[in-house]
Amino acid sequence: MRRELYLLAAALLFISGNLTAGYILSCTAGSIRTAAALIFLTCIADIALIFLIKRRIPWIVLTVFPFLGASGAAAHEFFRPGPGTSSLSASRSMTVRGIISDGGLSSSGRPFLEVELEGESTIIYNIPPEVQWMPGDTVMAAGVGCSRVENFTPDFDYRRWMERQGIFYTCFFRYNSSLDIRPCTSPPLRFVPARMRERFSSAVDRAMPSEEMAETRAVVKALAYGYQDEIPSETEETFRQSGAIHLLALSGMHLGLLYGVLTHLLAFAGNSPAVRRARSVLIILVLWAFTIFTGCGVSILRAAVMFSIYEAGALLGRTRSGVDSMALSAIIITVAEPDAPSGLSFQLSYAAMTAIFLIYPHLRAIVPTRGKVLGNIVDVCAMTVACQITTAPIIYLHFGTFAFFSLLANLLCTPLVSIAMALIPAALAAPWLGEGAAAAAAGVLSAVIKIFIDINNVISHL
Repeated sequence: MRRELYLLAAALLFISGNLTAGYILSCTAGSIRTAAALIFLTCIADIALIFLIKRRIPWIVLTVFPFLGASGAAAHEFFRPGPGTSSLSASRSMTVRGIISDGGLSSSGRPFLEVELEGESTIIYNIPPEVQWMPGDTVMAAGVGCSRVENFTPDFDYRRWMERQGIFYTCFFRYNSSLDIRPCTSPPLRFVPARMRERFSSAVDRAMPSEEMAETRAVVKALAYGYQDEIPSETEETFRQSGAIHLLALSGMHLGLLYGVLTHLLAFAGNSPAVRRARSVLIILVLWAFTIFTGCGVSILRAAVMFSIYEAGALLGRTRSGVDSMALSAIIITVAEPDAPSGLSFQLSYAAMTAIFLIYPHLRAIVPTRGKVLGNIVDVCAMTVACQITTAPIIYLHFGTFAFFSLLANLLCTPLVSIAMALIPAALAAPWLGEGAAAAAAGVLSAVIKIFIDINNVISHL
């Protein structure tokens, strides 16, 4: 355990340096308190962990990791393109040419397209809803109005957040605008996952076509690949108040379920060294295929890297360690994307995983159980409490709120999410068996999703 704590301390120091540099270089008045508190808590955790190791560490080693984290964040900030490099400008009428990378509905229900230009991106709002498109298609929008991204509220630096995505100007389709979309038959490889997600979305719509199932379709898409644009705002708010909003967001839990299913399905092959290596390779390939399909969000990317490191230990014949895998994945993701640690998803993901590895085993040991059902209930309770211990301070720092009944929500809803995830492939495959099978599968899935939503609705009003 001592070796694991060394690596965890290195990861914490590295991320502390990253957050500190990001705070110094890019803090705004609205984020000073949150950033300062976050950095302070992280540094305190570093110091406490170093003392837990109970071994003298040279000071030069302690300074290397935060320095490396800070230098990476500073270099990323220094070389980041600015609005002065944009090919767009504020204009009442201009022509935008590019490649469609994404699209959907905005929070206000307006259809939009995200378009890649040379070295940047833009979003075209208010496009006609009947327009057919796929990621990778070429678009020319003439007569659109463009404006600099502005902040809507003093509490959130929306402009800076958009700039971190490479978006400096947004465009608006007007009554006299025109849109010319040319389909791409051989899209670049980077657009293939997005095109697969669009086809999956269409398959969900065909499997559950009735208007009464609109909310079910929205939740299914959120659970399958993290698409939340179609979820009604009131439904999203009930999940936020109940403390189960993370169940709607694609996270490491989804990849963990897939990892568990793969592990059990492949267990029949045996346990010889050659079989274990082949099994690890297959698991890594499937996990990364799913990660790429879903768009490589931070939470699921973190889980993919962590599981890959964990399985790589088996390939190399070494003892596998969850703490080591988590720490290495945090460092790798921070190196690849220095903005990641400042994001809420990264913070909550690693706070929860730290709790699962370091706090959950001790909480679980407090209540010994014999029956399998009771043991599963205690497992969920212990894991939820452990995660609340580490994630509650972060949630409070960001939102100033705390969901008091999140333990109840997670206890009741986590099994429902597992059932829904298993039913989604069945509902999509059922139409091949006939209309009766399709209706039955869609009905069962819709019933599970409805119970899922109703439980959170009740808990949110407690």
